[in-house]
Amino acid sequence: MTSAKVTTTPPVRLTTSRIAIAGLIAIVASVIANLIVYFIGNMIWPPMPDFNPLATPIPTIIFTTVFLIGATIVYWLINRFTKNPPRVFLIVAWIVFLVGLVPDFMMIINPASSTMGTPTTGSVITLIIMHVVAFAITLWVFLRWAPSKA
Repeated sequence: MTSAKVTTTPPVRLTTSRIAIAGLIAIVASVIANLIVYFIGNMIWPPMPDFNPLATPIPTIIFTTVFLIGATIVYWLINRFTKNPPRVFLIVAWIVFLVGLVPDFMMIINPASSTMGTPTTGSVITLIIMHVVAFAITLWVFLRWAPSKA
């Protein structure tokens, strides 16, 4: 009886420049995708005029950029200090993503609790879709694109 030999390849460690490029790609792609979601969402579910996150496209650009700069720094730290950066980043990303959805769902459950203006269910759905889009793009860039080019 023969046993099959299982081989695994070690996780790829990315260079700092590769991580920076991946972060820039994630930021640009996510901002563009989120602006598309912003405009389509506002056409389907126009937000209340006082709902700050969707009052103009500027918050979409700023928050997407700031949070993805943070994700890039987190990936760099994970890449530097852990043995399996892709796995650790995936776990951290899922935790941050799910925790980041809590305020959105709280606005649906209790709109009066919002400190950002008057949310409607449609405007909150638009925000949730933006989170999903940026999350998916970021995971693809850091876990698929960047290692394949390393």
